[in-house]
Amino acid sequence: MGVSCIILASRKLKRRLKCQLFALNISNVQACIGGIFATITVVICFLNFELIRNQFGERSAADINRWRLDHLANACKRWNNGGHTNLQPAFYLHSKNHSLVYCLVFKAGTSSWFYNFNSWAGYSEYEIMHIDNLYLARKFYPKENRLTLMQSMQHSFSFIIVRHPFERLMSAFEDRLASRKNAYYSRVAQAIYRRYHPLGQGTVSFRDFVQYILDDVRHNNGTIALDIHWCPINNLCTPCLARYDFIIKLETYQQDVAAMIEAAKLQGIVRLAQINHVRKEPVRTLAAKYFSQITRAQMDKLYSIYEMDFELFGYSAETYFQIPKALV
Repeated sequence: MGVSCIILASRKLKRRLKCQLFALNISNVQACIGGIFATITVVICFLNFELIRNQFGERSAADINRWRLDHLANACKRWNNGGHTNLQPAFYLHSKNHSLVYCLVFKAGTSSWFYNFNSWAGYSEYEIMHIDNLYLARKFYPKENRLTLMQSMQHSFSFIIVRHPFERLMSAFEDRLASRKNAYYSRVAQAIYRRYHPLGQGTVSFRDFVQYILDDVRHNNGTIALDIHWCPINNLCTPCLARYDFIIKLETYQQDVAAMIEAAKLQGIVRLAQINHVRKEPVRTLAAKYFSQITRAQMDKLYSIYEMDFELFGYSAETYFQIPKALV
């Protein structure tokens, strides 16, 4: 808005200044006066643009992180600590050598950080790339009990990586079920397909996947039993009961990680390895492809399952609701 204002006013100014080439009659005097007002407009627009840019457009990574932490704290108050009364320690890794505590949110950059933690543990490149990462990590970084973990977080730098809940869901579907790369999840995908297409032959769809999640939550009367790759972050990391120094968002991963490394004084220690493949299709394309398969009723129920994650980390589902849905 500020830039366009400047351009428009400057164009007016150029036109007004042409008045100097003509005799000074009444209309030309008016044009020159208009030129003066145009000049003033340019100055005002520029000052307003600078004010807006300085206030909102150039926030430091530290300011953004502080906003995220404050937002989390306020959301936790509104949502009764996410409905949890005890910290869940199962998915935290604590590197005592680096005074670093990290909570694992699967499908949100875990492969890269498993690589770092397991490298620090002394595992070889071959072991890291061919053996289950959580299994390796737990051999070197044993799970701490709730009290010990809380104390560790008080005396270490702690962080979490989060992701838009529906982007994370699409990634889980593609990587775990649709790709058939993993033998266990290939069997899960087949079981899901057979549940909803007992007489058919084909592959699991995103709609099947969503209905499977809805049925699981209804059957278990909650989300706690969902697979770790699509279980809500609120259940994996109980963020309202933890103490974080930094919240990294996958959507702004590179700048967030760079700022976190500086804040934690991990320069030269963390390797920003790209382990998983980079998705070729834009998120908008994938969202239209997948969320057009489900009905509005399914969408409403799905959102209610991940609503806490949306609220705690400041995400919106509006664009997903706008995608035309299946009628039945």
